[in-house]
Amino acid sequence: MAEESESQVRRSGRLFAAVAVLRLLADPGKRLPGADAFTGKDSPEQRISALKSNPYEALLEARKQGGARWKAAMTVFRSLPGLLEQGPLPHTDTIGQDRLPDFIAGYDAQLAQFKEDFPTLLG
Repeated sequence: MAEESESQVRRSGRLFAAVAVLRLLADPGKRLPGADAFTGKDSPEQRISALKSNPYEALLEARKQGGARWKAAMTVFRSLPGLLEQGPLPHTDTIGQDRLPDFIAGYDAQLAQFKEDFPTLLG
């Protein structure tokens, strides 16, 4: 869960991780984003859109699979509002090299939490 003191950019990284994990839970053939997802000067919205995953549709796909994937997907999906509770995330501001480490830190922190929660699926 995002801490109250986290920046918008860091929370954007957490949201990116949540959408990426939902995509993976919906389609085991997908992979988590690699290093190339963290290059360039895209905005958080562009980075999330580049995952080409709709969280609702991913949830429905995970539901079809049932079991542990479904339970994990429910938890990840339910985490999304918490990432937005502290206010809006930057949509149009690009994440340049100066703010990229903060975005990656948010991604890594959220991914670590999900891996701890679902080690057999994300371990």
